Amino acid sequence: MTATGGRTLRELVELVPDAVDRARERFAARDYVGAVALLEEAIGGGCVYADAFNLLGLSLAMADRPVEGLAAFDRALAQNPRYVEAHLNRAVLLNGLGRTQEAEQSFALAEEFGRPDATGYPTVVGNRLANAHAALADEYRGAGAWDEAIAQYRRALELRPTYLDVRLALSRTLLDAHRYDGAADELDRVLAARPDWLEPLLLRGLAAYFLGATDAARAAWDRAASLHPDDGRVEVYRSMLSRRDAGAAETHA
Repeated sequence: MTATGGRTLRELVELVPDAVDRARERFAARDYVGAVALLEEAIGGGCVYADAFNLLGLSLAMADRPVEGLAAFDRALAQNPRYVEAHLNRAVLLNGLGRTQEAEQSFALAEEFGRPDATGYPTVVGNRLANAHAALADEYRGAGAWDEAIAQYRRALELRPTYLDVRLALSRTLLDAHRYDGAADELDRVLAARPDWLEPLLLRGLAAYFLGATDAARAAWDRAASLHPDDGRVEVYRSMLSRRDAGAAETHA
C-alpha cells in the first residue's frame, strides 16, 4: 500500500533510520567520530536512554576523548544505576586515566549488580572483559607485537574458553610468530567444536605444512576442498604441496 509520494510506509520509515542503530554500525566499523556525531544528534533529539549514553561513552573513549566519555557513562548510570556494562566501561576508562581507586569502586558495583559465573565475574562483566582483552590483542597483532597479542588472547580465553573466534585469532597470531605447534593445538580445539569450518581447516593445514607434516596438511586441505569446493583458497594451499612434491622428486631423480 502506498503511503504518500509513491512510497510505502516501510520505505518512509527507512528514510529515517534509528540514529542509535546507525551509530552502532559506525562503531562496529571503527568510525568512532561518526558514531559520536550520530549519538549526539540522537540525544539532542530526545533519545536520552542509558544505552545511548553508554555507547556514546565508548565512542568518545575510542576517539581519545576520555573525560567526555566518562561524563557520558555517568549520564548512563543516572538513567540506570544498575547498568552493569556502564559501570564496567566507566571502570576501564577510570583505570586508563590513572584514577584507580574510583575504578575499583566501579568494578565493585559492576560485580554487585551482576551474577557471578564460573570465572568469578558477573556474566556480563566476564563477557566484556574477554572482549576487551581480545580487542587489545587485535591491536597488538596489528602492530606486530606477537607476544603481547598472544598473552591477551589467552587471557580472553581464560575468561571465555568457548569464544572460537578468539581462539582462531590466537591461532593466526601463533602462526605469525612461527609457533606452529601451538597454532596446531589451538586449531584442533576449534575444529573439535566446528569440524566443517573452512578457515581453521585451511590454517590447520598450514600449521602442519610448516611442521613438515605433509600428510596432515594434505588431509586438512582435502577435507576443506570436499566441504567447500568453490573456495579458490583451497587450491592455493594445495599447490604448495604440489610444488614441494615436485621439488622432492627432482632431488631424488
